[in-house]
Amino acid sequence: IGILGVDKDGKEWYQITLGGSDGTALSGPAIGGKVVGPSFTAAEVPDVIEALLATFRELRKPGEFFIDALRRIGHDPFKQAANSARRPKADQEALAEQD
Repeated sequence: IGILGVDKDGKEWYQITLGGSDGTALSGPAIGGKVVGPSFTAAEVPDVIEALLATFRELRKPGEFFIDALRRIGHDPFKQAANSARRPKADQEALAEQD
């Protein structure tokens, strides 16, 4: 799970990526992760991460690492979970103003 800060209209937003690798033996060759969707506000990020982890806990096999579950299952269930944690647009704009 990667988190990348981006500037959007002078406000801070965050892109969440999945499936990237730093090139270690555990995660495999170095590759960038796939963005799960449009950027999230800072206030949404903890809920998005929790939704991703809840999906992993629900769908993983015993002893399976996150990256292995993601490769086996695919990105869609994780994208759906992340986007279900998204707040309505009006709430996003208000939260972005506060950050």
